[in-house]
Amino acid sequence: MRGLIIINLLLAFLFLSAGPVPAAEIGKAQTKCPLTGEPINKKYYADFEGKRIFFCCPACIEKFKADPAGYIKKMEDQGITLAKAPKLQTVCPVSGGPIDKKVYIDYKGQRVYFCCTDCPAKFKADPEKYMKKMKDEGVELEKAPAPKK
Repeated sequence: MRGLIIINLLLAFLFLSAGPVPAAEIGKAQTKCPLTGEPINKKYYADFEGKRIFFCCPACIEKFKADPAGYIKKMEDQGITLAKAPKLQTVCPVSGGPIDKKVYIDYKGQRVYFCCTDCPAKFKADPEKYMKKMKDEGVELEKAPAPKK
């Protein structure tokens, strides 16, 4: 029991000695368009250098493209934490080669692309292995279209 008390006191000391976390480090989610200040609509966004920036309308996306780094810096200076852009699949999970969007399998509601017609068979032999590999790499797969009735 005495050892547990000492451990708790040490943890409390470490936590308190770290000091307060500055508000800018806590971050806040983006709620306003970086161009107009209007509320964002999550249908309108642009991805830049791994970050997803939301806008109020499509016209703001085009204006943003003139100086994306400047707008991002301004938002981050205001303490806004931008959403991460999804990492889309660009390589075959089996061979590592570039994907061909004409060669794919829909697996558990997700579309998996391959580089050639040989790779889907290898994928089918152990799909969870390849799905885990892509997940570990941060790849977000497209949703497979709903089956036609």
